[in-house]
Amino acid sequence: MNEAKSSQSIAAQLRSPDPDCRIDAMLRLAGAPQPELAEDVIDALIENLSSPSKAAQRHAAGALAAAGAHNPAIAARLNALLDAPQARLRWACAYALGRIDGALDLRALAVLLEALGDADGDVRWAAHELLLALGRRHRGVLRNRLLAMCNDVNPNRRKMALYALRDLAIRDAAVIAAAGAACAGADSQVRLAALSFLKSAGRAGGQAIDVVLQRLQSDPDHGVRRAAAFTLGYLDVRSERVLSALRQAAADGRDGGLRKAARRTLGRLQEES
Repeated sequence: MNEAKSSQSIAAQLRSPDPDCRIDAMLRLAGAPQPELAEDVIDALIENLSSPSKAAQRHAAGALAAAGAHNPAIAARLNALLDAPQARLRWACAYALGRIDGALDLRALAVLLEALGDADGDVRWAAHELLLALGRRHRGVLRNRLLAMCNDVNPNRRKMALYALRDLAIRDAAVIAAAGAACAGADSQVRLAALSFLKSAGRAGGQAIDVVLQRLQSDPDHGVRRAAAFTLGYLDVRSERVLSALRQAAADGRDGGLRKAARRTLGRLQEES
C-alpha cells in the first residue's frame, strides 16, 4: 500500500463509527509515531478531540502529542483551536499541548482556568496539573488569576483555585485572607479546600485562626469540623481559646471522627510545646 492509500486508510479508521476501531488506530499512531502525519490524518485526530468519549479524546491527544514531538506544526494547529467555540475541543487541545514537551504556554491559560469549573473531576484535576506546570514558570500571572477565581460563582472553580494556590505554595497575606473568607462559604467542598490550604500554609495560616475555630465549633458539615480540628494542629496557635475548643470537640459524644481528630491535634500541640 502506498503512502497516500495508507493515510486514507488510517483517516478512515479514525472516522469509523466503531469507537474501538478509532481508538485502536490512535494507539497505533501514538505507539509508532510517524515523522509527519498527513493532513487528513491530523484532521481526523482533531475531530476526535471533540468526541463525547473521554477515552477517544485522551487517545487522540496522545497520538497528536506523539507526532507533535517531531512536528511543530501540530502544536500550532492546537494553539489555533484554543479559541474554538466548543468547550470540549478547547480543553482537549490544551490537554494535548500539555503532553508535548515545551508546547504549553500562557495561550492555554484561559482554557485551563475554565476547565477548573468542569463538572467532571478528571478534567478538573488534569487541568490542575497543567496549571501547576505553568505556575512554575509564570508564578505571578497564576497567582493573580487564581486569587481572583476564589470569588468565582462556580464552586468547583473556587475550590480548585484554592488547591492550585496550595500546591504552588503561594501564601501571601491576600491569598491567606481569601482562603479565610472561603472557610465561611456556602459550599462544604469549598470550605474543605480552604482548610486544606490553611493547613499547608502552617504558621502563616494562623492569621485565619478565628474562621477555623468557627468551622470547628459550628459548621453544619461533620467532615468540615473534623478538617478544622486537624488544621488547628498546623497553625502554631496554642492559646487557651484554641485548646478549650479542641478539648470540647475531643469530648463530643456525637461524632467519633471529630473526637479522634481533636485528640490527635491536642497531642500534637502539647508535644510540640
